[in-house]
Order: sequence, then structure tokens, then C-alpha cells
Amino acid sequence: MFYKYETHLHTAEVSKCAKSTAVEMVRGHYEAGYAGIIVTDHFINPDSEQWKGLSWEEQVSNFTRGYEIAKAEGDRIGLDVFFGFEYSNRPLGEDYLTYNIGKQFLLDHPEIVNLSIEEYCKLIRGVGGFISQAHPYREAWYIKSPASPKIHLVDAIEVNNGSSDDPDNFNYKAWELARANPQLIRTSGTDIHQLDHELSGLGVSGMAFKYKLRDIRHFIEALRAGDGYLIIDGKVTDREGNIVE
Repeated sequence: MFYKYETHLHTAEVSKCAKSTAVEMVRGHYEAGYAGIIVTDHFINPDSEQWKGLSWEEQVSNFTRGYEIAKAEGDRIGLDVFFGFEYSNRPLGEDYLTYNIGKQFLLDHPEIVNLSIEEYCKLIRGVGGFISQAHPYREAWYIKSPASPKIHLVDAIEVNNGSSDDPDNFNYKAWELARANPQLIRTSGTDIHQLDHELSGLGVSGMAFKYKLRDIRHFIEALRAGDGYLIIDGKVTDREGNIVE
């Protein structure tokens, strides 16, 4: 038996590109048999109208709203909800899934939005945070430079984002990168923005474990212990992508 977790999820309350609300995400994953989700909304971008004119405290409060709504609904129906976020390396557009960093840390570090990616990764990992570079070879309008994975700055690589054959993500290149750098942990996530999306909808990807996770720190411990299985195209696989369930 495996406990399934979505590791890359956005809510409409915070991520303006998302269509499904926090409550819809929770209910959908619960009904699909997932044990939990990690809410990873797009991080605060001071250049966006969404955040302008607000104090840092207001920005952080608004940013964590999707997670907090999801957590309340998860507690109500029995789905674990953990906090994370997707940090963007502005203006290049590279994305970094960040785990084990809480709301109070964000409140205490308003400078975080203006750090270089090198400074950001050093800060986050220095306090026990965990970083997986999301879809390192994606091609999209908002990505301003050729793919340049920062393997020396991160703990993991998202080798599978959405459907394995999503034409924009070039997941096979991420697999090649991970195999060439065995020190990197491999993660998989749907990058779900709406439940019924064809390539990145409910149940497409995520991580699975043979035991239930206690919290986000336990998630990281399990990954470091090599206990994580990849969910790819709805199937549980080992770290090489071989189907095990």
C-alpha cells in the first residue's frame, strides 16, 4: 500500500494562473485517494499588481491564504495539507519548489523577494529548507533564458512535471540531468492549477510512500532516506520510472 501526496499544487486564491480553489483541490485529492497535498502557490512578486501597495505583513498574509483555507478543509475531511511555495528567479523565470519554510520565517525575512537565486538557496537551505528545481527544461513565454539548471544550489530536481509527455516540459531532459547527477533527489509533481486539466490534472503525478507522513519535515526526511516513489501518469514508480503499482 502506498500513501500518495501531491507535491506541486496551486490555488486560485493566490496563484492567478490557477482555476481550482483551495477547497476544490482538497476535496478532489481526497476523493482521488491521496493522503495529502503540499500547497505550492507562486511566491510574492513585488513587480506584480497583485502585491503592490501592501505592507510585507499583508503580502505574507495574502500569500498564505490558499494554504490556510486548504488546511482548514483538509482537517475537516481528513486530508493532510502541508505548506510550501514556488519561488521564481526573476527576471529569468526559473522556478524552485521550496519546502519546510513557514509563515513566521517569511514575516521575518522581507528581503527574501529581492535576493539573487544563489543568496536565496543559501538562506533557505541554511535553515533546513529543501529546494527542488521545478521543470528545469520547460519552455514557456515567461522563461527568459535558455535552460540552465542550478544543480549546485538545490537538493532535488523535479524529473517529472505533469504528464510525462507534456510537450512544454521536456521531462526526458530532466531525467538525463538527474541520472548524470546521482546526488540529486528526484521528485515528481503535477503542477496542478485546475482539477480537470488534460496534461496536469488530478492524479497525474506526485510522490508516494509506504507510510503516512507526519508533516512537511517528515516529507523531507523520507526523501533523503530514499523512501520516495514517483507518481508518473497516475502510476507509482521507483526512482528510475519503473512501475511498481
